Amino acid sequence: MSDAYGTSRGTMLRRAFLLLIGCGSAAYSVPRYFSSMDFSAGSRDAAVPTPPRPQSQPQPQPRRIDKAPVAEAPTTETYHAQRGNQFYVTGSVNGNTVRFLVDTGATWVALTQDDAKLLGFNLSTLKWDVRTNTANGIATNAAVTLGDVRLGRIIEYNVPAIIMHQSGISLLGMSFLSRLRSWQISNGVLTIAS
Repeated sequence: MSDAYGTSRGTMLRRAFLLLIGCGSAAYSVPRYFSSMDFSAGSRDAAVPTPPRPQSQPQPQPRRIDKAPVAEAPTTETYHAQRGNQFYVTGSVNGNTVRFLVDTGATWVALTQDDAKLLGFNLSTLKWDVRTNTANGIATNAAVTLGDVRLGRIIEYNVPAIIMHQSGISLLGMSFLSRLRSWQISNGVLTIAS
């Protein structure tokens, strides 16, 4: 059996598709058609002015204790490789200075216990149940959320992080880097942009 659209197999699907296209076209063009027409002609309310539309107000920037300015996108920062061709950067977490090693292989921003204590975390109340694979084997860590992480003029809010058992240096991992507009390493220079 067949009809104007071909065999009956799939006829309903084709009709539904054509109906969808037709409704979509109408939904797009009808409001444009009516918006160009003046419906107030002959109406006794024609002289009533329409109130102006409220303009969107700029959202207030979050207040910071350290009074550092909040970044306006796009913002770019560059860092040069240091010893061992590694990128060590000084940033801040919640307004407190923290020295990081940039680690693109780390899933999270990872704080040492010393840095976590300086930031006000009570290590004895944390749940140490996040397991990670490290070069030294499997480690257990505590998951936290950092209010803000800042590198120069670049800032990200509510950054997932972990607190590590091992000592050393805090790691700036992908939970921060993946939020950036871009980051790249070329000729010993790390360029990040928000």
